[in-house]
Amino acid sequence: MATAETPAAAVPARGPDASVALLGFAALWWAFFAISESPAALQQDMTEAYAWGREFQWGYHQHPPFWAWICGAWFLVFPRAVWAFALLSMVNSTLGLWGSWRLIGRFARGDARVAATALLVLTPFYTFFGYKYNANSIFLSLWPWTLYAYDRAYASLRARDAFGLGLFAAAALLSKYFALILFATIFVSAVLRPGRARYFGSASPYISAAVALALCAPHLVWLLASGAPPLRYLDSVSGLGWLAALNNVQMTFFGCLAGLAAPILVVATLGGATPKPISQALRARAGEPRFRDLCWLAFGPLVISLVVGLILQVKLVTPMLIGVFSLAPLAFIEASGAPDPGRLARVSWRAAAGFSLACALASPLVAYVEALTSTNPRYTEPRQELAAAATRFWREATGRPLLYVGGTPFFDDAIVFYSAEHPHSFADLDLDRNRWVHLTDIDRDGLLTVCRLGDEKCQKAAGALAKPDSRRMQLTLSRHMFGRAMTPATFELTAIAPQSP
Repeated sequence: MATAETPAAAVPARGPDASVALLGFAALWWAFFAISESPAALQQDMTEAYAWGREFQWGYHQHPPFWAWICGAWFLVFPRAVWAFALLSMVNSTLGLWGSWRLIGRFARGDARVAATALLVLTPFYTFFGYKYNANSIFLSLWPWTLYAYDRAYASLRARDAFGLGLFAAAALLSKYFALILFATIFVSAVLRPGRARYFGSASPYISAAVALALCAPHLVWLLASGAPPLRYLDSVSGLGWLAALNNVQMTFFGCLAGLAAPILVVATLGGATPKPISQALRARAGEPRFRDLCWLAFGPLVISLVVGLILQVKLVTPMLIGVFSLAPLAFIEASGAPDPGRLARVSWRAAAGFSLACALASPLVAYVEALTSTNPRYTEPRQELAAAATRFWREATGRPLLYVGGTPFFDDAIVFYSAEHPHSFADLDLDRNRWVHLTDIDRDGLLTVCRLGDEKCQKAAGALAKPDSRRMQLTLSRHMFGRAMTPATFELTAIAPQSP
């Protein structure tokens, strides 16, 4: 363990070069998802990220904008394809592992550092959960880099490090208000560390706060001017009731514990850890400020999240916390009675590499089996087929480019992503949810509404927007994969033609 306020020195470690390992991780898991997910439609959070990101707003109905901006910028360069989204997700995860490597290096030397980073790959957070790029997964990259910037700023008091912390803090808050948990974690850490008077007596924390506030100012202005849609959304998912909130908190806690099971088992097995040695090690280390800080940064966010979830009675789920555990494996290593670090490093990185390679090699089989057996709507619903058919209908009905589409959730954003016309989203046909859409836009450019038959809310909203000359049709489509025909789905399409030349 490093000294109280200085990073660990570099010493030889039993493992591959960090840059090679990170590139290998990115390549193997990109291959896995690009191949295994190829038969499926994109997850709804991902098509929503694309639909929001291409608008480059200062805020959206549910969240702040930064994570969506990244998605929008990505697809200004890359084609709209599953493999490109898989690459975005894995770049995000890989940046998170790189940030974790740098952060862990502030606390641990050589072998322990290698083991702690490799063990993160054995969690589902950077892999299976990391594929679904959304406002939660962005914290895989932002969280460790923000903590790294904080630790540097605290130790050095240099203005450039304080500026870096402010920059990362702003990116986190502009991605999701869950960043307030990150800020609370940092504040408690700073207050509990021995150098708190030196830190708070310097300009460093105030430079960080000023930078973050300046970068977030446009979003805050938008928030006030628009009636704070993300806060209204948060209010709509709060107040579950004490019993439901308690059950939610319990499920989230055990979900996080299950996600961390592999690192715990590896450390416990190789260290020969038992409750007695662990308790002895914890008593011996409890007086070390750096160890206490490590434990707080590793598990404090989970504690704060569970408490806030219970107090606000808000829906809390494990995927919301996937980015917060960068230091958890190192905390397990340090608390396990000091297992042989060399052996632990060798086994950990080999297990991570073997697991990643095995998944990449199995990806064609995974794709084939899922295509034949999955009942997930992403495999069974005709989302790509609907995008092509709806675009043809619009062109035949109007002879104009398709610029706006809205309707039944999941299907509208799927059309936005898969349609060759590249339309804008008018999700749920709700102006409040889509502040980049105005009725004057609809009059000028027209609108295609797509309602699944039986979606009365959508059909009612489409009827209210329709004009006397609007064209309607019902369309029944099915997915076919490897000779397997899925259950047909019927949609009602309305082409609301432009009302001006």
